[in-house]
Amino acid sequence: MMSQEAEASTALEKIWLEIRKYKLEPYIAELDSQGFTVVPPKVAAQGDLSRRMLKACLDVAERRNGERPDLESGTTHANFAGRWAAMTGTGDSPFGDLMQSLIFEDQVFEEALMNPVLLTLASYLCGYSVILSSMGCFMKGPNKTSFALHTDTPMPSPLPPHSMVCNLTYVLTDFDRESGSTAFVPGSHKWCRGPEFQESSTDSNAKAIPVEAKAGSLVVWHGNTWHGAFNRTKPGLRVSVPVYMARPYVRTQEGLTGEVPQAMLDRNEPRFGWLLQQGLAYGWKSQEDAIWREKQASPYTRAMAQYTGDKAFGLHTLYG
Repeated sequence: MMSQEAEASTALEKIWLEIRKYKLEPYIAELDSQGFTVVPPKVAAQGDLSRRMLKACLDVAERRNGERPDLESGTTHANFAGRWAAMTGTGDSPFGDLMQSLIFEDQVFEEALMNPVLLTLASYLCGYSVILSSMGCFMKGPNKTSFALHTDTPMPSPLPPHSMVCNLTYVLTDFDRESGSTAFVPGSHKWCRGPEFQESSTDSNAKAIPVEAKAGSLVVWHGNTWHGAFNRTKPGLRVSVPVYMARPYVRTQEGLTGEVPQAMLDRNEPRFGWLLQQGLAYGWKSQEDAIWREKQASPYTRAMAQYTGDKAFGLHTLYG
C-alpha cells in the first residue's frame, strides 16, 4: 500500500498532509481568518530549541556589541538608539537592537530554519519554492517608542491576495503588551493594502491588539497583515528571531547565492540549499556569471522537483 505522502498528486495535497501530520489545522484556520496565529511551544518545535536559540542570540549580541545583554533588567538595552533611532526622531529605536544575518552565527539557527513546523507553515503561505529572505534578532529593553503599523509585502498597494512573503517569528521571551509585544490588526491581510499614515500609529489605532505568547512559541503572519510593536514598559528584554520568507521571485533582504559554505550545505538536507537561495540563477553580473549561476542552481532545482514530486517545480506561483 502506498503511503499518504506518495499518494499526494499535487503540492496542495502534499502541504495538507503535512498540516495534518503536525496537527496545524487550527493555526491554518486562524491564519486564513485573522492573518496571524500563535503556535504554542509544545507544537512549535521539539526539545529545547528556543532555549538554545536564546543563548545563541545573547552570545551574538555580546560578540557584536562587546557587552552581555542583561536579560532580567534590560538595562543594557534601555532606550536603545543605535543606528535605528533616526527612524523615529524621538531618540530611541522602536524595536531595540536588530542583529541581522544570524544564519551563519550558530548551527542552532540552521536547525530553526529547518524546523518542519515552520517549513510547513511557510510552504502553506508561499509555496514549496519559498526561500529565506532574512533571519535576524530583535532585542528590545524598556523604551518609549512603539513601532508603526506596516505590512511586510515589499510592494505598493494594491497588494495581491496571496502571500508574497511571510514572517515566522520565534518568541524567545514572553510576549504581552507590557513586554512590548508585536501588535496586529486582525483580518487586515484581506484588505490588500498597507496602512495610510493616519492609520499607522500602533498606539492610537483602536484595531491594533497586542499578541500574547509564551517563550518558545512561533508567531506566524501573512505578508499583507498590518503589524507593528508596542513599546516595552517593564524591565527585562524582549527577544525574538524573525524568519522572513519570500517567494523566489521577490527581492530578498539577504543576498546568499554563492555565499554559503559547502560544509554548511553538506550537513543539511537538500532543501536547505534551496532555502538559502542556492537554486536562484538571476542576478548575474556578466555572461560568465550567468553560466556559473545556472550551473550552481541546477542541482537544487532538481532536488526540489524530486522532493515535491513536481516536474515543473519553480514555474508555479501559488504552490510551486
